[in-house]
Amino acid sequence: MQTQVTVESLEELIRPLNTKYAFARALFIETSGLTVSSNLNQTLVEPLPSTRGVVVSILKEGLLYEAASQIHSYNDILKTVRGLENTVEKSLEKGSLKLIEETSLRFSKGAVKEDTLPNIEKATFAKQMAQRIKTKNKKVAMASVRYRQINTHEIYVSGKKSLEQRLPRFEAIYAAVLKDDTSNATAQIYDGFSQRGSWELLTEKQELIDRMLVDGENILGAPRLNPGTYDCIFSPSLSGILAHEAFGHGTEADTMQKGRAKGSDYLGKFVASNKVRLYDSPLLENAAASYYFDHEGFPAAETHIVENGILNHAMTDHISASKLNFSRSPNGRRESYDHKVYSRMTNTYFMPGNDLLETMIQSIENGYFVDRATNGMEDPKSWGIQLEALVARRIKNGCLTNDFFSPVIVTGYVPEILQSISMVSTDLEINGLGMCGKGYKEWVKVTDGGPYLKLKARLA
Repeated sequence: MQTQVTVESLEELIRPLNTKYAFARALFIETSGLTVSSNLNQTLVEPLPSTRGVVVSILKEGLLYEAASQIHSYNDILKTVRGLENTVEKSLEKGSLKLIEETSLRFSKGAVKEDTLPNIEKATFAKQMAQRIKTKNKKVAMASVRYRQINTHEIYVSGKKSLEQRLPRFEAIYAAVLKDDTSNATAQIYDGFSQRGSWELLTEKQELIDRMLVDGENILGAPRLNPGTYDCIFSPSLSGILAHEAFGHGTEADTMQKGRAKGSDYLGKFVASNKVRLYDSPLLENAAASYYFDHEGFPAAETHIVENGILNHAMTDHISASKLNFSRSPNGRRESYDHKVYSRMTNTYFMPGNDLLETMIQSIENGYFVDRATNGMEDPKSWGIQLEALVARRIKNGCLTNDFFSPVIVTGYVPEILQSISMVSTDLEINGLGMCGKGYKEWVKVTDGGPYLKLKARLA
């Protein structure tokens, strides 16, 4: 049986280090979960690989040393600490790092509900949902569903902090391939949700399937639009990916620290229309990327990245904030216990405005309503951006038409796009299906979203 790791056991190990060195900390992370999927041909129930490990950090002579290991017993933690101490004591190197001092804090938050639903019932439900997608529309050639539930248990201990959190996350993804037998045209489409919770969410938000199939049929055989710069309405799906890509890696302080982010040039300056407020926050109650503290023990808080068009605040980890003399934000995150800390996004979103969607559409003579974001990328150094979406619906003389185009590519320069935002709706929708990598690796859970935005964009 595995040894239980507690706040008290980690405190006991870290206490001597904090009397000997300038700073010491330990982070314990444990994850487990289950995936249930069905694609009509087969239904699978698969436990996710469990992870259980600790990372210990020591600051000495201006250098931060770290060691990580998988944990089976208490002795594994002890060996990690002793091995790191041995490395630190043998090192003769010196650095100049001075970490911002921590404030005292202690709490334990969150809970994971006991899973009482038998796996056979989960599998049966998944199979029924895949069949439902298939039967709801005669043009559906393939259908699949996937449910995934992940439990995360984390403990952070330093000289001044002892923190514990339990974070359950549930995800549902519905997918379909539609085919027109006359033209042989096909369209792939998906939808779903991810939020804090467990298998009690299994039957939630099934209405997403109906909207997904309607849009799938609308883009079946749809042409590409004529490239150009257009007035656009971005749905919350597109607003979210714009928020993520525009203010993702470009305003992560460790990227700024390395001179790789254009955002450094805009701090304290107008980067967007004065209608734009853009926040990052792990405080959102049910959002999938929310937590009570980051992987460096900084408590969850709202970071006002852009306020009334001005770039106010970068997202920081402990080291980048210390080196750049920035105030801390709760964005120090690791992919897992054996990966490095980086400045990373959590829930990133545009804040709502005062405009009604109907009025926004009526204000456009010739443009597009763009929906169902699928992918995006950004060059933090030049601040170029590219977004991909499945649906573009023509707006003509202030009305939505039945002319659909697919797929659609959005390209441009971040400040140019953001400064063109002229209307912001009263809505706020958060999409939880995303993951984010740092340089095509270091994957962490993120969400994004926002209201409907009216702006100018280059479409192709």
